[in-house]
Amino acid sequence: MKKILVFLLMTLFCLSSHAQFKLSGKIWNYDPNKTLEINIPLVFGFYKENSQRITVAGDGTFEVALPVTARKSATLIYSGVFQTLLLSPGKDLIANLTDSTIGFTAGSALTENRTIQQIKLDEVPFFMKAPALNNLAKRSLAELRQQLLIPFLADCNQMNEVIRTTSLPSQLKDYIRTELYTKRINHLNDFARVAELPKPTSDSLVLELFGKASINLQDNFGGPSFYSFLDNYLRYLETKAFVKIRSEKIPSSEPIPYFGISLDSANRLMNSYSKDYWRFIGALNNFPKTIVEKYNFQQLVNLYHDRDLTHLKALAGAHWKIFPTDEHRPLVERYIADLDSLLIANKQNKQIRLIEDDQPISSIYDLIAELKGKVVYLDVWGTWCGPCKFELKYTPELKKRYIDKDIAFVYLDMDEDHHDQDWKDFIRVNNLTGIHLRKNRKQIEPFWKELLLNAKDKAEYYPQYFIFDKTGKLVVEKALRPSNGKQLYDQIDQILNQ
Repeated sequence: MKKILVFLLMTLFCLSSHAQFKLSGKIWNYDPNKTLEINIPLVFGFYKENSQRITVAGDGTFEVALPVTARKSATLIYSGVFQTLLLSPGKDLIANLTDSTIGFTAGSALTENRTIQQIKLDEVPFFMKAPALNNLAKRSLAELRQQLLIPFLADCNQMNEVIRTTSLPSQLKDYIRTELYTKRINHLNDFARVAELPKPTSDSLVLELFGKASINLQDNFGGPSFYSFLDNYLRYLETKAFVKIRSEKIPSSEPIPYFGISLDSANRLMNSYSKDYWRFIGALNNFPKTIVEKYNFQQLVNLYHDRDLTHLKALAGAHWKIFPTDEHRPLVERYIADLDSLLIANKQNKQIRLIEDDQPISSIYDLIAELKGKVVYLDVWGTWCGPCKFELKYTPELKKRYIDKDIAFVYLDMDEDHHDQDWKDFIRVNNLTGIHLRKNRKQIEPFWKELLLNAKDKAEYYPQYFIFDKTGKLVVEKALRPSNGKQLYDQIDQILNQ
């Protein structure tokens, strides 16, 4: 019996030691005011919720055992320096850090992590920096092929040669090669979406970029850049599908190319589900199920962090119909329970004022008139709008700064009437204090005309922000966003102090 117990303890020790990655090292000239962190994504994307702080001793040394049951990419962060790490169960790595560098000196994971540095996986490409970003935005598609796409392929070929000549096993080579290639494509896709290119040029660049992409859709190659690529690839398929619909005049009752459902069906589904559900359908039609399961789990996590309870419940239900035994189901159920609790807790919050249908307001100035004596920061948004929800994460800090000041926060939402309850639930789950008004697409048109009357840029995009002074006069169109932090605070302070 004693021998069996010893054997079991040794087995458990071996299993636990192989299910972790040991990271250690030293920070030279260590500043205790700076933090050392590691961010390990669940699937893809960089979210602060996935970061953990690493304890550093007074002499700058550190050692941490990271729970890793499968190969994972992570990001080590110190003093504004970001470095991708490749973690494998049972391996270790020793690092040396300064304020400006992260280097590796020893460990069983040394070769793969030095290779990642050699191929410059973390380098921000020149075309995403000023002034190149602005200059390239003026180029034609033919010029962009020469100045972006051809150098991109040449760079990938050069870096692939570096990977090929290492002593790494073929699986690790494939993983690093795939991460390199997909990250480069993601950068080019970001350029096409962010640069102020004419839309036909932007669409053509995306179609050409992804149309020529050659990716092996195997689950064992999947790192965060790979899954981020898949997310971008689905958006590419959307663009490609609607270009095809327009050129071939495909009726709305016929299946959308690459998605397998008609436009009529898609529009009906969007009444109940978010855009994430549309991409879930696209993923099921184009990727292996093992990949879709991971990809969609990240979408569920994102909805949780957005505190979007309605869409989280809807997408989770659809997900579990396809993947009833998903190992992450208990976690997602806890997420839903957390948000349900917030909804209940904030139903009686008197700092949340909803303008109901029985309070007809046909002009934004009807509402602003009630707030004379206060500066008003107006947020025009929608529950369907990803960038809107991203900005809402910065509003607690904004409101905290002005907690005792003469400032009011007003939210003008654009959602259709059948989403009225979703809108109310989203506000309460997010404890979005302030005054709230919802209008449908038709009703909001006169509001846009009022708000953009004297603006040079008449575009009605979401989100947008406006500032009214204490007399009720609109003094800043296209105001800065909550994520602008101090720049926005300076903008508000200037009006507040008049």
